[in-house]
Amino acid sequence: MSIPVDKTSFTSFRSSSPKNSNPGMIAFNYSQKSNTRAKLKSFILTALLFGLIVTVNAQVDSSNTEAPKKSMPFAKISGKWTLIPASETDTAGGHFPEIQFDVKEAKFYGNTGCNRMSGTYFISDSATIHFSEKMITTRMFCAGYNESAFLQNLLRVDGFKFRKGMLILTVGTIEISRWNRKSTPPKKAPKV
Repeated sequence: MSIPVDKTSFTSFRSSSPKNSNPGMIAFNYSQKSNTRAKLKSFILTALLFGLIVTVNAQVDSSNTEAPKKSMPFAKISGKWTLIPASETDTAGGHFPEIQFDVKEAKFYGNTGCNRMSGTYFISDSATIHFSEKMITTRMFCAGYNESAFLQNLLRVDGFKFRKGMLILTVGTIEISRWNRKSTPPKKAPKV
């Protein structure tokens, strides 16, 4: 079945009046097709050039930022440490918080006893340490454990010292937490 064109109602972006010789139809200029291709190529090349410039600039910026230089006294803090709980509430379900210091990158990793955490720290002398507030943590529910207090205390820390192989984190002269160096268990030889 064919519907006669004169009985249909067309609307147009330009005009819907009967004065238009071809109501509802917009003229298409085929000569613009090649112009559109040129514009598209120009846009793509501009976007690629912009992306390249941004990438190179980001790499230059990141290479200009140097981590604080660490001298040998700071190397003693590197490695994994496990919290020595002062009370039963310091652990969540028997899990002990751990922290690992990466001296070369000035970053720390570990867990709160429930959730994983990571961030950066800054050591300015042989007894001063500050943890960045831009800490990343996972968000699992921790029943019976005040993880928020643990993280707030970590952010308050402004000093550290070593005593009998323990790392002691302090706020002023007050000891906040004590940590033992975590040793990695030797690998078991496979049974033959």
